Amino acid sequence: MRQVRPDVHARGESPLEEAEGRLLPAPARALALAGALIVVAAGSLLLVMVTGSGPAPAAPAPPPGAGTGPAQPILRLFLAVAVIGGLASLGGRLARRLGQPAVVGEIAAGLLLGPSVLGSVAPAVTGLILPEWAHPQLDLLAQAGLVIFMFTVGAEFDTAALGRQRTVIGVASLAMVAVPFALGVLAALPFAAGLAGPSGGGAAFVLFVGTALSVTAFPVLARILQESGLAGTRLGTLAIVCAGVADVLAWCALAAVVALAHARSAAGVLTTIAVTAAIVLAVIFVLRPLLRALAARYSAVTLPTPAGLVLVLGLIFALSAATDVAGAHAIFGALLAGIALPRDAPVLGAVPRRLGALNRSLLLPVFFASIGLQTNVFLAFDEPVVLVGGAILLVAAVLGKLGTAAVIAWVGGMPGRLAVGLGVLMNARGITEIVVLSTGLSIGVISSGTFTVLVMMALLTTVMTVPALRLLRLFQPDGQVTAADVTSRPYRVEARPLP
Repeated sequence: MRQVRPDVHARGESPLEEAEGRLLPAPARALALAGALIVVAAGSLLLVMVTGSGPAPAAPAPPPGAGTGPAQPILRLFLAVAVIGGLASLGGRLARRLGQPAVVGEIAAGLLLGPSVLGSVAPAVTGLILPEWAHPQLDLLAQAGLVIFMFTVGAEFDTAALGRQRTVIGVASLAMVAVPFALGVLAALPFAAGLAGPSGGGAAFVLFVGTALSVTAFPVLARILQESGLAGTRLGTLAIVCAGVADVLAWCALAAVVALAHARSAAGVLTTIAVTAAIVLAVIFVLRPLLRALAARYSAVTLPTPAGLVLVLGLIFALSAATDVAGAHAIFGALLAGIALPRDAPVLGAVPRRLGALNRSLLLPVFFASIGLQTNVFLAFDEPVVLVGGAILLVAAVLGKLGTAAVIAWVGGMPGRLAVGLGVLMNARGITEIVVLSTGLSIGVISSGTFTVLVMMALLTTVMTVPALRLLRLFQPDGQVTAADVTSRPYRVEARPLP
């Protein structure tokens, strides 16, 4: 039976205040449980890998779109981006009014432009707003927005937030990835023939599904914590730290899956993984210390904005190109660029922050629109295997992420309500899941129907977060703090009691 401090009830402290002395009051039990879960998940994955077959050939590239004259395409492309940005902004505002993160409305706005809604009801309007010949240009802008977004994700991850319990939190985060990963692999096995894409043969498809189910939306989670009033509590800090570690692990898994899908032999897979690992080691142990030393040396100097912008974009696209050539994916290099660049370097001024803000308002909505153009909800109903498989994967996603996080937190000493709250927060997927799914569709690992049902899964797991927090009485929007307080000063923020 857990010992309770004798002065707790005398002072009238809530269970949250009692639990917030440390992120996990009983780290030894959480460490033991997380380690056991990792062993079980690894064993099941090993069994799947032993019985799997080799990767299938890569899918052929889509044909390029036709061009027109120089003046009209520029104007039409500008109008398309303006319409997309306007709809995304309206969708975000509507979502906020409904108590949801703005990103839910932004993604929904992109879906409205696709074949699921406007493309089915008024295809002529879709052709007017987004002409067929403009799709390649819009896709290029979308990929640029995606790469810059991944840079901001890497820049927001702070290893110092792990604090004194970095070992137990690291192992717990690994378990929160390994268990849903294994559940996703096992749940995808019976549906591999019906849900896999042209490059999803062998182990590539099931490993990709495992990766997709193990993701947590780090940027969306930060927004939810801020809007729910949890950003200054130990619960919020634990959630953001575990989500950051889990997503880094998930991106590594995605890089391996991309290598498996692209390579035509086991030697090719090993070569891709080895080259990618060399790039990661060079970034962490050479480039990152070098950039920190240069930022410290020139701390009294602030570069002009154009020069700073060129340097930041050069770093982002150079590392993206390096990992892309290595056979991983460009987004992995962009993530490394965000990790390598020093946080709040005076020499760069506000360039990284302004670049992220511009990308969120201009290019990222184009990415959402490109997702909407590739998502057709009718595909989920055309084939029963797609709908049934999607429903089973949704259940596996919720049980794997929410259940694992809640059990580890409860065994680690958190009260039951807060432990379930951690699981609810870790279960949100949002933008990060959309990025993973678009990668899988682009390399041919999943089919269009599978992409659609998994996009719906990402939206559902994100939409359910705020209502679940309300049911748990953990939604307290008053007295919000910024997301920067969570990621950069997690141990200096005063905890607030919750009802």
